[in-house]
Amino acid sequence: MQLREVDPKQLSLALRRLRQVPEGDVRDKLESLRSKGQMSPLVAAEHEGQLVLIDGFARQAAAVSLGMPSVLVEVLQLTAVQMKAQIYLRNRERGLGLIEECRLVCELCEVEGLSQVDVAALLERHKSWVCRRLGMWKALSPRLLAEGGLQELEGGSVRRLALLPVCNQEELIAVSRRQALGARDTTALIGLWAQAPDSEARRYLIDHPREAIALSRARAQESKDPRLGKVAAEVLQSMVMMRQSALRAIRKVRAGMEELRTDGAGMLRDACELAERDCPWAVREVRRYLPVAKEDT
Repeated sequence: MQLREVDPKQLSLALRRLRQVPEGDVRDKLESLRSKGQMSPLVAAEHEGQLVLIDGFARQAAAVSLGMPSVLVEVLQLTAVQMKAQIYLRNRERGLGLIEECRLVCELCEVEGLSQVDVAALLERHKSWVCRRLGMWKALSPRLLAEGGLQELEGGSVRRLALLPVCNQEELIAVSRRQALGARDTTALIGLWAQAPDSEARRYLIDHPREAIALSRARAQESKDPRLGKVAAEVLQSMVMMRQSALRAIRKVRAGMEELRTDGAGMLRDACELAERDCPWAVREVRRYLPVAKEDT
């Protein structure tokens, strides 16, 4: 590892496709560079005669915009696979977006030829994490992915969208663009589509998205119990769901379960131990915040 002063325009942006670089982030970095200067080095790898940028894409864009003649760069010696892995590993605390994770996993599997097990080891994740992201990438519309039409969506909305046929994905995003809904309203639209009971309800969503979203939010507001605040209402819902899940498990076990393999029994045993530990803990934590009930006199 070494530090170098490098012209920001000379850094290769070959891996920029694996990162989302919102204009707002670039503006923030621009102001920071202008007022405070460069606080930490960019990270690049020397590869085939070029310095390929790995971390600091927003800062590089801001430096170019400011006309800075050079930036401080930490230079590493990495393979092509290691460079891509570092994009994820160096951003674990801040977190990559779900689409970024899916794209990276796809590149490592389909471009670099790694197995899902190898990718899991490389990124220090479980193989099921890799499998889910690869499956999601393949389920999403290739056209929307190529256009960057899903970048601003929340992770939950991306997951719901991936469950729909590609034609429906593209139709919903087309409605979002046509109506200039924004990320929050697009998330609401996808959620309403997933909950729609029939084709008539879905057609109403397509024809009148803003009205449907407004109506949904008004109903949600009306349904709030005035005796509870927002957090208390969410905690109450969690307690109710916990009890419902417990009763459902009891009914299923009493109805009889199929014979379990040794590894399956181990999984169930581990889940029981975690539930036995965490569920009573959750109830105790909630009780700590309840006011002491006054005894009848």
